[in-house]
Amino acid sequence: MMPRTLRTLALLLAVGLSAGACKKVIGDGCSASTDCSATGDRQCDLSQANGYCTLQNCDPNGCPDEALCIGFDAHAPRLERRFCMAACDVDDDCRTPEYRCVHPDGRACVNTANASGILPSGQSCNVLIDTVSRAAGYCAPAAP
Repeated sequence: MMPRTLRTLALLLAVGLSAGACKKVIGDGCSASTDCSATGDRQCDLSQANGYCTLQNCDPNGCPDEALCIGFDAHAPRLERRFCMAACDVDDDCRTPEYRCVHPDGRACVNTANASGILPSGQSCNVLIDTVSRAAGYCAPAAP
C-alpha cells in the first residue's frame, strides 16, 4: 500500500498530465500559439478578440471537423488569405459576446457593376472554400 503523500503526489501528477492533454480547438481563445498546439500545427491570431486558435493557408476540406476553411478577400486571388474558422450554425455556437456566426455567400462576391469582379474599396468577399460543408457559417468577431 502506498503512503498517503505518495498517493496524493501520484494523483496530482495524473491530473496535471490529463489537463495538459486537452487540445484547444479552432476558434478557442489564446494568448500564444503554444496555447493552441504544443506541436506548432495551429496558430493564435492575436488580432482577434481574446485570441483565436486557427490554421493558416488551409486547403479545401483540410480543416479539423469543428472548423471550415474560409477564404478572406476572395475577390482578389493574389490577396486572398485562407484560415480555418470555427464552424457554427447560430451565434450561440460561438464564443459570445465577442463572436457571432457569419454565413458566407459566394453570390455576394459578384459585382455586376464591375466586370473584373473586384469589389469597391472597403468591401470584403469572404467565401467558404470547403466543398463539403459541415456547417452553415463560421465564428467571426462581432462588429464593435
